[in-house]
Amino acid sequence: MKRRLLTRLALPLLAATALSIVTSRYWPLDGFFVNLAAGFVGSLVTIFYVDLILKQHESDRWRATDLRIASLLRRVATRAITGIRTSLGYGTDIFDQHAFASGNVATMEAEVARVAIAILVPNASAKIGILDQSGWKTFMSNLRASGAECDVLLDRFGHHLQPETVATLLDLKSAIESAQTYWRTFPDLAGVAPELLSHSKPRIQDLQKAWNEITAKSTREALQLAAQLSRSQDLAPSLRRDND
Repeated sequence: MKRRLLTRLALPLLAATALSIVTSRYWPLDGFFVNLAAGFVGSLVTIFYVDLILKQHESDRWRATDLRIASLLRRVATRAITGIRTSLGYGTDIFDQHAFASGNVATMEAEVARVAIAILVPNASAKIGILDQSGWKTFMSNLRASGAECDVLLDRFGHHLQPETVATLLDLKSAIESAQTYWRTFPDLAGVAPELLSHSKPRIQDLQKAWNEITAKSTREALQLAAQLSRSQDLAPSLRRDND
């Protein structure tokens, strides 16, 4: 039940019902207050029933739209994972070929989410640590594209989504932004081979290693959130935010 309906209508009727029942114990008045309480209860039942029917009607009316938005959310999550996968140098050989041979989009998206958690997350640090500057540029380009897609979804459908879905999208965008901090701050350091760094300044190498790990941490978070977003949409169809 919508909050406004609950607070403005249902709760006063509940209070009136309780007051009528209590009053009937002290002033029976030939059952007047009992009948009044029964009337309030009947009104409450009608309100809840009508609210249930309206919700079902609204759900049926939006079902096709909800399914399409869920599909868009899964695609954005899949593309985010794919962008990171290709940036880290992984090919399609890491996938279960039976899943991809099935020709079922949902099965393939589920496999992408599985690979994100099972393979990409555990190896993010090692892979990021060996990226050269060209690899970093590709990595950052893919992250920017994924962040832009999150923005588009939030802008177009944020008002339509459940709060938890919006929170996941926002967290994914935040993790993607965090993974770009190193490159934005030290583009002349990210991906530079250790032998090209001044051996007289070991702190620079330590800084490079520290930022590689910071980026890897944000990348792991992005992968986990993208996989979570993809899997959660399998539980759709109803994505709509209830009105206050």
